[in-house]
Amino acid sequence: METHRLRAPSGDGALLASPSVAEASALLVRNSSTLSGWQHDFQGRSADRLRAMARSQALQASRRYLESHGLDVPAMPTRAEFPIVVTGHQPELYHPGVWVKNFCVARLARQQSGAGLNVIVDDDTPKSSSIRVPVELDGVLNAGRVDFDRWEGEVPHEDLPVRDESRFASFADRVRAALPRSVADPLIGEFWPRVLRFRGTTDRSGLRIALGRRAQEAAWGVHNFEVPLSALCETEAFTWFASHIMANLPKFQDVHNQALDRYREAYGIRSKNHPVPALGGKDGWLEAPFWAWRAASPRRRPLLVRQLSHTLQIRLSGEDAPLMELPLSPDREACCAVDQLMELPSMGVRLRTRALTTTMFTRLLVGDLFLHGIGGAKYDELGDEVVRGFFGVRPPDFLTLSLTLWLNLGAEPATLGRLHEVERDLRETVYNPDRHQADPGSPAVRDLIGRRLAEIERPVERPAEKLERFRNLRQINELLQPGVELERVFLIAERARLAEGVRRNQIAQSREFSFVLHPAERLRRAFELEGKGPGAA
Repeated sequence: METHRLRAPSGDGALLASPSVAEASALLVRNSSTLSGWQHDFQGRSADRLRAMARSQALQASRRYLESHGLDVPAMPTRAEFPIVVTGHQPELYHPGVWVKNFCVARLARQQSGAGLNVIVDDDTPKSSSIRVPVELDGVLNAGRVDFDRWEGEVPHEDLPVRDESRFASFADRVRAALPRSVADPLIGEFWPRVLRFRGTTDRSGLRIALGRRAQEAAWGVHNFEVPLSALCETEAFTWFASHIMANLPKFQDVHNQALDRYREAYGIRSKNHPVPALGGKDGWLEAPFWAWRAASPRRRPLLVRQLSHTLQIRLSGEDAPLMELPLSPDREACCAVDQLMELPSMGVRLRTRALTTTMFTRLLVGDLFLHGIGGAKYDELGDEVVRGFFGVRPPDFLTLSLTLWLNLGAEPATLGRLHEVERDLRETVYNPDRHQADPGSPAVRDLIGRRLAEIERPVERPAEKLERFRNLRQINELLQPGVELERVFLIAERARLAEGVRRNQIAQSREFSFVLHPAERLRRAFELEGKGPGAA
């Protein structure tokens, strides 16, 4: 397995693009050529036919989504066959390194006379309802948290309503009150009112954030198609895709788990849950690479599948009764099974992708080029192995993109390297005090240094002799301590100053602060909307 050690760019304003954005056009052309010639049977739907369906339905779903919330719908490209550049992320207040992908997608799509599409990964579960915010008190910088809603446990974004409307409405004011004065004109002052505009169209917190972010992009001249993953997972094209995997689940599991073993070996990973758990099974039921849950009880569960003679049963993990029995098997067309699975939404059942199948569907059947962040790129090294083994096609190339931006919090002239030097010097004053004497020429000090050197050079063989030398050296070192006392005082103070500076810099130079804390103009310049930046060829 080919591995890639991707690292976040370290400097302020630094961009990671792997491969370079200048190569994106060539990647897109190669992917389109590969996928147009791909011969694969999705249980009665050829790859080319299913791909055309998936692309059309994704853009139709995007149009419905944007129109329903009063957002602009991008003009369709005039070319009969046009490329689609895709990215996606959870509907969260992420850092600018994630957001930059949307701007690059728009630029690449424009350059290729195609369409840009952002997928809102709303089947994922948020880990908190707050963001990290720098706070400064009496000159000491720390990082606190400001919440935008009341936290009541993990629920998928698509089923997570705002729990506390007053807290949600006052979020921007509380963030601005917490920020140090040096963080001037944060975007949240302009952005959060855009989010609050959508209180009348949805009660979902993540969706409001995603809608506000899309409205902000439009205000800056960026008009991508956009669609929740939940909507994609209820299209006919996705249901054909899911049916094909379920009909051939033993093969998919075998390919997946073997690829996972190779991935863990390549990266030296021992955890059984990283990057994803193996797909398991019990009593004839196999775990499929999909989540499923009931809208009335929104907790994600693995979807379980059991193949009978000519039919397939599916059920939710933790439930005894099957959801339904499908006329589906490896050698059977999926048309009737697809019709039945399309009834799941009316039954209040969500059938959704997991991480790897999210990008398999979008990369193989929707897009011509996918833009990943660093985390997604690492996941899809594994996904690529599964694509090769199960679908029998060269995985489409993707572009990995990320950006580092710092807030204006000031930096200290302190580095971890200098801190380690001072700590080393402090150890030297304890174990080699002869090298740091304030008055090395005094007779008493010269005598002690001579005794120390003689002790070091004295040959010893037996353990008792070694122990005696150790004790003698320790005694001499202690007698030499008055001569290093002033240097130790200085070094201890320097260590404290450097440690505080390094701690402050870790906060001040963090790339993880939400985009809403950054000034609008700084973001615009970083995303190079004027025409010469990460999206430029």
